[in-house]
Formats: sequence, structure tokens, C-alpha cells
Amino acid sequence: MSIAVLNTLAADATVEWEAARAAIEKRLDVEGHSLALWAPRGARLPSSEPGLSQLVLAIDEAEALEDGRKEVRRPVKLYLRRVGTTGSVITVLGGLSGHWAQFTNRVPGTYQLNSAELLRLPASQEERDELAERIVTEAAQPEIDESQVVPAIDAWSANELGEGQSCVLGTPAGEDEAWSATLRRNLRKLLKQAEPNLRKPADARALVVLGAATYAEEEKLSWSLRGMDPMLYAGYDILAVVADGVLKTVLQPQRQTLPWDAPLG
Repeated sequence: MSIAVLNTLAADATVEWEAARAAIEKRLDVEGHSLALWAPRGARLPSSEPGLSQLVLAIDEAEALEDGRKEVRRPVKLYLRRVGTTGSVITVLGGLSGHWAQFTNRVPGTYQLNSAELLRLPASQEERDELAERIVTEAAQPEIDESQVVPAIDAWSANELGEGQSCVLGTPAGEDEAWSATLRRNLRKLLKQAEPNLRKPADARALVVLGAATYAEEEKLSWSLRGMDPMLYAGYDILAVVADGVLKTVLQPQRQTLPWDAPLG
């Protein structure tokens, strides 16, 4: 079977990000790890101490999730401050920006929450709810006008590889309005570059596309591929995308069409 891997992450890489990625991978290999660490979109990777040791410690203590991934938990701080005594709303910057509505009509005034250090929430819904309640509670503290620090957990995903060198996957680029169009252009370019692989003899061909997503359920690769000309990948029997440590099948052949799936007799 011939397998082609397209890495859409390389287009956004910077010298600083690549240097930090290499430093983490080297440290993980020295520590005896063999895993794929998925950094959320826009993550700043530690490249020196104490950041490297703190990340390795978090990986050592990573917790297994039901889907087979590991959750790498890193302590971070949120900063909450009241900016007005009227209204009942919190404006949010950072990883909690999509969750501002759950605070509406629950706080005594107008607030600003800086959650720039938090890129990815833990998988546990109970833990997410507890964080929201903690923020609401802190909003009622007398010292809130001077800013309150709210502890939280930034949770990254990881896959155990079993053997081989570790790798860090991600992009320093955050998601913006132009990103989806850039992703489609990059995908078309990579698919054309992979065309020579289709001319090599093989009993079956698979195409695996690596991409960035803070949460697996929010990945844009599947959507982008389905919106492209299918002739660009018509020569492949299997098409899958991998983001945030989760593999999703976009194109899968019917049963008994692959060489190893032939009927008996």
C-alpha cells in the first residue's frame, strides 16, 4: 500500500517556532518519550528553561482520555477585572473568548477577562463548568476592581507512538478570516506536488493530511477537502485527515474493494 502524507502545518512555520519545536522534540527523546504532541493553534512553544522542564513534567503526568489520546495539563492564569458597575457581562480575550455568553447576567457589573494564557480547555465538561463558576465567584470579590487572578488548566493533546522519535505538531498562526482561503490554496498546491506518487505501482493508495486545530471537532481540513475539486484526490482509495490527535476518514472505499478486503473462496 502506498501512503502519501501532506503536512499543511509547514506553511505557517517561523524560525522561532521551528527552533522551539526542535528543542522540545530533542528533550522528549532524551527523556525516553515517543509521542506526538499537538499544540493548539497559535501556541507559543517553550524553547528554554524552566519552560521545557515544566512541559516535560506535564507530559510525564498526562492523563489518558477515553478516546486513547493523552491530555497534557499545564497550569495557567486568567486575569479578571471589573471596568464598570453597570450591566452584567464579561468581555473575554483569549481561549475563553467563545464562552463569554455563559457569564451574561451572572455578574454584578461589566468585566474584562484576559485568558490569553489558556489556549485549550480540558476535555471534562465538569471541569469546564467549575472554571466558569470560579470566574463568576471571583467577579463578586471586593478586590475585583484591582484585578483577580483565576487559576486554570491549559490542556494539550498527545498520542503515544509506541516507538520512534517524538514530534510536535502545530502552527504559530492563529485562526482569522483569511486562514480558510489560505488553507485551500495550500492544499491544492500540496495535492499537485503529490501527483507523482500516483504514478508509482501500488495495490492501494491512501492520502493522510495533517493540519492544525485547537479542538478536533473544529478542524477545517475535512470541510476544505470536500469543497475542492474531487479530481485532485480521485486517485486515492482512502483519504483521511489528522488534527488534534484525532484521525477522521473523509473518503473510504466500499467494502471488498481493497486487496486485503477481498471475499473468501
